[in-house]
Amino acid sequence: MEKSDENFKKMLESIPENFEILQEGIDIETLKEYSGYSHSFDKGKLSEKDTINLGRALFDKKLPIEARKKILVLLAHLGTIEACRQIEKYGNSPDNDLKQWTLLSLQECRMFLEGSIMDESMGYISSGLGGLDNRMRYYFLVLPLIGASLTQIQKDVIKSEFEIICKGLNSVIENIDFSDTFVGFTVFVPLDVAVGTLIDSGINKCNELGKFVFEYYYVGNTNIPDQKEIEEIIEIIRKD
Repeated sequence: MEKSDENFKKMLESIPENFEILQEGIDIETLKEYSGYSHSFDKGKLSEKDTINLGRALFDKKLPIEARKKILVLLAHLGTIEACRQIEKYGNSPDNDLKQWTLLSLQECRMFLEGSIMDESMGYISSGLGGLDNRMRYYFLVLPLIGASLTQIQKDVIKSEFEIICKGLNSVIENIDFSDTFVGFTVFVPLDVAVGTLIDSGINKCNELGKFVFEYYYVGNTNIPDQKEIEEIIEIIRKD
C-alpha cells in the first residue's frame, strides 16, 4: 500500500462513527484559529440565565471581536439547547468578521448537544469548500497534453467519462467549467472515496479512447481558483 493510501486509511479511522459535514465553506485560517481556541476550552456548565446573558453580550458592539470569539466558543462548549439558541440568534445578524466563527461554534455546540443526548461520540468536518450530506466538495482541473488544446469532442468525452466514474463512486458533479486549455470540475465526493482515485480513473478512461488528457492534475478543497490562479496552477503542473 502506498503512503498516500495509508494516510487516507488513517484519516478514515480517525472520523467518529457519527459525524456531520459543514455545507458552508470556511476559510482555512479561520479553521485553524477556531481549532486553537476550541482546544483551549473544556466542556463547560452554566445556568440558563448566565447562558442568555452571554448570548446578549455578543450583540454588544463595544465588546472587542476577540472577546466575542471567546464567548462563542464558550457557548459552543456548553452544548445545551439554550446555548444553541443564543448562537443561532446571533447568527441571524452576526458581525462580518464573525460569520464563519459563528457557523463553527454553532456546529460544535450541536455536536456536544447531540453527543450528550445520544451518549456517543459526535464530530464535524469542515473545509474551505464545505460539503453536502456525507460528501466533501472538491475542485479539480484536468488538462490536455502539453502543446495541445481540447476539441469539442474531447470535452464531451471528458464530461461523459467523469460522469460515469462519479456515478460509480457515489459522487456528484456540481459544476463543469470548460476551456480549450483545461476542464474544471466541482464535485461532491464521499469521505470513503479517495478523490485521487476518482480523478485517476476518469483520466485513464478518457485516455483509453485516445491519449489526450495529461496524467497530472490539480485538486483542492480550500477554494475555487479564479482565472489568474488557474493559469498559475497550470504552469506549475506543466513544469513539474
